[in-house]
Amino acid sequence: MTTTARYDGQAEWYDAFASADVFTTARQAAVSLLGDGPGRCLDLGCGTGRAVPLLAAAGWSVVGTDVSADQLALAQEHAGEFAEQLLLADAHALPFDGESFDGVVSILTHTDLDDLTGAFREVQRVLKPGRTFAYVGVHPCFGAPCIQALEDGTWLVHPGYREPGWQWISRDPANPGIRSRVGINHAPLSTLLNAALESGLTVTEVVEPGDRDPPLFFGFHAEKR
Repeated sequence: MTTTARYDGQAEWYDAFASADVFTTARQAAVSLLGDGPGRCLDLGCGTGRAVPLLAAAGWSVVGTDVSADQLALAQEHAGEFAEQLLLADAHALPFDGESFDGVVSILTHTDLDDLTGAFREVQRVLKPGRTFAYVGVHPCFGAPCIQALEDGTWLVHPGYREPGWQWISRDPANPGIRSRVGINHAPLSTLLNAALESGLTVTEVVEPGDRDPPLFFGFHAEKR
């Protein structure tokens, strides 16, 4: 049976969106958190493959997975030559044996996952003991759906930060973005960090990459102990 992922049909739009310089900051921060290879690294939810060349340049042998066939087709175009493998797979049920990877990285994915703890448990399962999981995503506080950027450079906070779950309605219907195209599964900061802790990973560092104030991104370095 063939299933359609939410990003199928949106991959070209998303690739143009995610190629913006601001998202390069997120990818570079995640690779920095992970550290240099050598070893086998899983890029979980690799999307259109924009991080794969950075990981390869850091000395990793990269396996990329994504649930969207359309995203993977573009990843093959952008980064196929840099990857060991690009594979269609669900982050909640990875097709790998336990302790298969020397590192795992995931970028801009936590708002796409139905079950954060379940996905992070899969990361913990496939990661070798003593090795690193690096995550960077949109900041749960300052990049949340309840935050509205105003034209004068200030930010308006609406109620709703504490309400987790899928959101589909954009505040600007004339310019549809992620929320109205594929949805956002909002998780407060505590939910994101607790998902990592409940998976059995040990969080050792948190970061807020980039120069924007307030920050657009949030990340953490975790280890399997």
